[in-house]
Amino acid sequence: MLPHRLRKGFLARHPAIRPSTGTIRRFDHFHVAFIGIVVLLVLVFSAIRPSTAIAQLSLGRFTISDEIELGRKFNILIRSRMPLVEDPEILAYVEGVVERLRVHMPPQPFPIRVGVIRHSALNAFAGPGGHIFVHTGLLQHLDNESEFAGVVAHELAHVSQRHIASRIEKAQLVNLATLLGILAGVFLGGDAQSALVYGSAAAGQSAMLAYSREDEREADQVGMNYLVAAGFPPQGMVQSFETIRKLRWLGGSFPLYLSTHPGVEERISYLKDRVDRMPPEVRNRQDNNTAYQRARMLVMARYTEPDKALAFFRDEKIASCLNTLGKAIALDRANQIHEARSAFDQALTCASGDSLVLREAGDFFLRQGDFDEAARNLQDAVLRNPRDQMALYHYARARIALGQPAEAIPLLERILTQLPEQSAVHALLGRVLGQEGRLFSAHLHLAYAALYSRDKRQYQFHLSQSQEHSRTARDEADLNKLREAFKEREEFL
Repeated sequence: MLPHRLRKGFLARHPAIRPSTGTIRRFDHFHVAFIGIVVLLVLVFSAIRPSTAIAQLSLGRFTISDEIELGRKFNILIRSRMPLVEDPEILAYVEGVVERLRVHMPPQPFPIRVGVIRHSALNAFAGPGGHIFVHTGLLQHLDNESEFAGVVAHELAHVSQRHIASRIEKAQLVNLATLLGILAGVFLGGDAQSALVYGSAAAGQSAMLAYSREDEREADQVGMNYLVAAGFPPQGMVQSFETIRKLRWLGGSFPLYLSTHPGVEERISYLKDRVDRMPPEVRNRQDNNTAYQRARMLVMARYTEPDKALAFFRDEKIASCLNTLGKAIALDRANQIHEARSAFDQALTCASGDSLVLREAGDFFLRQGDFDEAARNLQDAVLRNPRDQMALYHYARARIALGQPAEAIPLLERILTQLPEQSAVHALLGRVLGQEGRLFSAHLHLAYAALYSRDKRQYQFHLSQSQEHSRTARDEADLNKLREAFKEREEFL
């Protein structure tokens, strides 16, 4: 078992780091704490790294280079401080929707990168430099793929129209470090929270960065262009706003900026008007929810409170075999082990060739101590879907459990070529290498595990141990890469 501080990302199973579908109050407390951390980071960053932190914009202009640099730091901040989904099934689905829309955008000066935040808020936001983040709450609350795509299309329109850059230029903010903190407040907190943390002057700057009424209207209209061009039913964007309206009346958690500038009612009205004027062949498109249901099942089963997840699967809102698998995962999380095993057996019978079913069943059997059954299912899952790094990780664990740690090493190394910032993979690999007597590599990977878990003390310990066991020029080169990775993240630890 890995120590708690080294369990992270798609490998995390500890309930303390699982997201919940809690109340708005719990959500607000989370963001107040997050914004407080951001402000502290900005102050420290400005004090110890002045040449980087107090980068000034040229004559008040916010250039493409400025936006790329701000986006790079914003991305590191979000990824180091927010709980992110690393399940390749969910990520591949979200990235696929984004790519399907992106090809209908004008050429952009930076690539579009996507992250999925584990939280039940009905939220998505476009950060600077083409960084898009969506919350799992979208998949929890929206019934159809076109609704999800409608929200994403809206955010992509903010990117293509460079709304953030425009707001920054108009606000005359010239300190990139200050911008980093204020943007986190804009996207992850409310106006009151920003005022509480930043004070009146900074709160005013935060308000100036919020999208205007014209920005939101343009993002709706341009986003609808992308949605239609990508072949989605146009009603999806309307239905997503109708869900926001419903959640508002039910007291649900949703982003403030999606309910204003202009209001939800007005947005529903003018978008419906536009859809009504579209050709029948566009208006009559139907959703194909096959891939959406797979991603939604995982979000509901894995990242929703078990009792709510079980209620969802009792309603059988998704395809039968997927529904059975989702119920099995939720039963396992509810510690109803006998019922979970029965449901996993049913799912395997229903879809014996589905790599996702094999992966989830294999993980369950592994945690129940049935190592041979786990290894069989996980090996089959990896063979059927070699890109599923989670299945590969569980298969490596199964090989270790069967007393074959040497076979696990290349599997874990293979994962890190695709997911180099997975702390739990580094941690497990470090321990296996240590058992094999490869002490330099063991401490090197444990240092990476500590770095990506934001444990500076452990990082420093394993760095010193790596230096002590360094013997070759290649070892020194690997240490330099580690130091560069630390330097990149130092201000966010």
